[in-house]
Amino acid sequence: MKRLLLGVLFAVTAMALLIPSAASSGRGGTHHWLVTITNLTPPGPGPPGSQPLSPPLFVVHSNGAEVWSVAEIATHPVAAIAEDATNGLAESAYGDLPGVREVFTGAGGPIPSGVSRTYMVETSGHFDRLSVVTMLVNTNDGFTGLDSFHVYGHGATRETMAYDAGSERNNEELAYIPGPCCGHPFVRDPEGALIRMHEGITGRGDLNPAVYGWTGPVARIQVSRG
Repeated sequence: MKRLLLGVLFAVTAMALLIPSAASSGRGGTHHWLVTITNLTPPGPGPPGSQPLSPPLFVVHSNGAEVWSVAEIATHPVAAIAEDATNGLAESAYGDLPGVREVFTGAGGPIPSGVSRTYMVETSGHFDRLSVVTMLVNTNDGFTGLDSFHVYGHGATRETMAYDAGSERNNEELAYIPGPCCGHPFVRDPEGALIRMHEGITGRGDLNPAVYGWTGPVARIQVSRG
């Protein structure tokens, strides 16, 4: 009988060693991450920070929730950020969604060209996706960010392109752009298209591409263990 009990105890112990705990598999507990956003747009020959990034919105969520995605219609909260750098609607709307752990706006104000800012986010369990939205403020509805980025391991770095929210025409006219170039928030020229890659500043309106334009990625977003 003693031999039988010892054999059962040994087998149970061996199985426990083979099955990883939730903590060791990285799926349990709370994890802290540093998210550093660098504005890669050129300073340009004009005013410094010719394409500042607006204070970024952060959403920590599960795989069952989505904030934005290319080739889909921008939601009203995402359009509000992409058109006018207004995060309040997104904070209210996404904070109540199932599958969302946390929604907040990064402190410190806009991020000028060439400047980096670091923020802290927390993930836990299946809430291991991070979405980020930040406007290129001297555009009609240009933005960049992360779409459901899977946060795990030691993190990663992504260089992100500019996207067009598709909610406002890119008329590049002073009267429709909220940034420091123009100072006209909450004036819309509705479009109703899908989210897509941004074509950049073309010069079709009041904006000078040499001052407000860009080529290639507009931001570098580094996620690392906090």
